[in-house]
Amino acid sequence: MRLFIGGNKGFVLYEDEEITTLSEESILCLKKLSLGSVFAGTDSGKVLSWDGNGDARVLAKDLGDEVHSLESASDGKIFAGSMPARGWLSRDKGESWSELTSFVTAPNSESWTAPWGVPLTSTIAGHPKDARTVYFGVEVGGIYRSRDGGKKFFDLGLPAADVHGAQVSPAKHERIYVSTSAGAFCSDDEGFNWRQMGVNNRRQYTMGLAAHPVEADRVIISAANGPPSSWKRSGAGCDVYLSTDAGRRFRTVAKDLKGGVQRKALVINPKVPSEIVFGTSTGDLHYSNDGGENFDRVFTKLGDIQAIAFA
Repeated sequence: MRLFIGGNKGFVLYEDEEITTLSEESILCLKKLSLGSVFAGTDSGKVLSWDGNGDARVLAKDLGDEVHSLESASDGKIFAGSMPARGWLSRDKGESWSELTSFVTAPNSESWTAPWGVPLTSTIAGHPKDARTVYFGVEVGGIYRSRDGGKKFFDLGLPAADVHGAQVSPAKHERIYVSTSAGAFCSDDEGFNWRQMGVNNRRQYTMGLAAHPVEADRVIISAANGPPSSWKRSGAGCDVYLSTDAGRRFRTVAKDLKGGVQRKALVINPKVPSEIVFGTSTGDLHYSNDGGENFDRVFTKLGDIQAIAFA
């Protein structure tokens, strides 16, 4: 198993229990590109890139205070989201960036807020086929869609405003999944209507989310007792839930984890969908080779894992 892992211990390549450090920068998000390189967003507003040789190099230094989200479009453009809540676009593989000024003036943006005072662009979800359609999530502010590559954004009226993660289903493109502090949500019509998923799950502070690349109704999420700020004090009390009917029913496949699973630390291997991994805030790496039915802890002491990507 070969993974990129990012967190407070840096940006590393994990391969068969061997760790290679690519950067010592603290990482908040990762994005593996189709061309083979991987991008990383840092807690100092940088975007790093690694192409398979040497150490990661710095592509951008000043995309806000922190870079929380990265996404690539099907035409090669790259989006980034930061704290404060702003959106960025690169048309040249990350060498230069321009701000999406329409995002900060989107409908209801004046009401964006956060418990710590500064809202952030927590997630960006690209459309697998339509490069001009992209979804931006704001913590705290809801989910927004652009159909013109970021020139205009529209508030999709998600019932919960504290958005953590989002993904367009690779197998059913009109479906989008969203994780929030008040549970997980699904839309089957590109965000016009929403239904809450897993209402009977015992934990609802939902962070990680991964949609199956082939089976449209298969989705896996993680949920804790409360926000990450409480995890060190009282333990995350985190569960991982699996659904095979688009979130109408879930079953628990990992329970009572002491460390929480961050919003980008639960991933399905797009090439081998039976492989699923998640990492915790206590540094544990868990692996499943049966589509998430069962997980084994395969590595420890990785720090506060913020993001994982299959290499």
